[in-house]
Amino acid sequence: DYYSACRFYTIMKFDNELVETFKAFVGKTLPGRRYCWRLSRYQKNVKIYEEVQLERLPACQREQSSLGIKAVGLIYSHPDVIFDHLMSLDKSRSTWDSEFIDGSVVERVGEFDELVEIKMKNPFTIQNFRLKRSWIRDRDGGFTIALANVVDANSSTGEPEGLFAGWKVSRYTPSRMHDGSALPGSPRTLARPCCLVTEVSRIYPCGRQKIKFGKMADLEEELLVSRLSALKQFCEYTMDMEANRTRSAVDITAAEMVAHEHGDSATNKGYRCYAPSSGCAFNLCDSQDKNSVQEGSLGKGKWPFEAGIKSTNCWCSPDGDGFRVRGLNYLHDGKKVPAGQPLAKLFAVDWFVDYKRMDDVCSRPAGTCQRYLLGTKRGSNTSFVFAVNIQVPGARHFSIIYYYVLAAPVDADSLLGRFIHGNDHFRNSRLKLIPRVALGPWVVQRAVGTKPLIVGRALKVTYHSSQHYMEVDIDIGSSTVANNIVRFVLGYVRTLVVDMCFLIEGKRVDELPERLIGTSRVAHLEPESAVAPPPVA
Repeated sequence: DYYSACRFYTIMKFDNELVETFKAFVGKTLPGRRYCWRLSRYQKNVKIYEEVQLERLPACQREQSSLGIKAVGLIYSHPDVIFDHLMSLDKSRSTWDSEFIDGSVVERVGEFDELVEIKMKNPFTIQNFRLKRSWIRDRDGGFTIALANVVDANSSTGEPEGLFAGWKVSRYTPSRMHDGSALPGSPRTLARPCCLVTEVSRIYPCGRQKIKFGKMADLEEELLVSRLSALKQFCEYTMDMEANRTRSAVDITAAEMVAHEHGDSATNKGYRCYAPSSGCAFNLCDSQDKNSVQEGSLGKGKWPFEAGIKSTNCWCSPDGDGFRVRGLNYLHDGKKVPAGQPLAKLFAVDWFVDYKRMDDVCSRPAGTCQRYLLGTKRGSNTSFVFAVNIQVPGARHFSIIYYYVLAAPVDADSLLGRFIHGNDHFRNSRLKLIPRVALGPWVVQRAVGTKPLIVGRALKVTYHSSQHYMEVDIDIGSSTVANNIVRFVLGYVRTLVVDMCFLIEGKRVDELPERLIGTSRVAHLEPESAVAPPPVA
């Protein structure tokens, strides 16, 4: 009967037969099965499939069998990174696997087989499992991992009772991946490793708990989507961190050479050099990133388009006359005038992503600000960096940081000097931001507007300052309205050109006309191009 056909699990031995059986089940080529995969939903870039009956079975057989659920999604990461995270049984696994509590390897029973103990939680209880885990690696770097329950939990040589779960990871090349860097101004997508990841769960006739139609099935689908989405973010974060550490090592080494030529040692000044991690079997280092001492993680370009100059996923500094500020007689006539040239020059922009909010980035030794101050003729007392860190919260936190340099010393009695050396109350009442959508849909232009905003009155702002820099951290998540607007804009960000300027509001005659601190323009920003921030210390 059907139940006997399902009990093929009990004859599995401790060899690759478990993996091959899992592969056959995923592909629905297993003899004796009367089910097929049907697409159930598409959520968070993950496809969910469920088993459906090809023919109606008697009620007694339906009760003894259990339906499987399969999740399929793309992860832009190296197969080795995914393999390391899936095989990990330490506490770090709970970062992306919400059901995992703890685990350990009990015994190795073969080159590709082992017994493991795992403690897992679900919405109803906490359970301990002794499982047999088998895996196999493909020649192209892909792999398959299968887990099966063991009949006798007290026996290290017990037979597997039922297929518990499994993952199949294979290399994948999306058709849209391209490199258009040969065409000036065309979008450039770096060819990152990509894998098609398939996770199957609850495909055993007995064991952990049976799936019931309705809420329990919906809950299991949600867990699968959540787990695969979290794994995707965690693996891609690891790739970004590895690439960032490699770039930081190159940049800091170059900065040390410059400092050594001028008789200064970077280590004597409290700077620390970071070597690339050797934990992964790969290292990423784009030759263009060696100039990031001057440009940051987001490349410099030009918009409108000019031949031979990048015009997408880049930054530049627009003319200050495009913004209108309070004129000399504003207190009498209320007229605004073109702003003119700003006080500071935009020299770099960073586009970061992390799993927590990124504060005081300028103090990080491997960051753009410290590298700039460490460079040739930039560590003098006349150099001062003014940075604005706009923080966008979410499942992954984004930060876009604008770095401005003031070549001339700041007069302590000037409006900018009083802002830098003043208290937070004065700063919150004076720092002003003027946005402008230079290119984009009309609905986005209306949502953003061009009205000046006193940042400290609408949002939570944190200030970090030292002798040679000042960083302004603007938390967009502190305002529901601002957060909704920014989230709305992010949906169109690839099609937008966004201008921004920062200034200190003038309220007295001696503080007018207003002067811009700096301007910025970001054209056709790609969210996927964000990289991990430099390490804190």
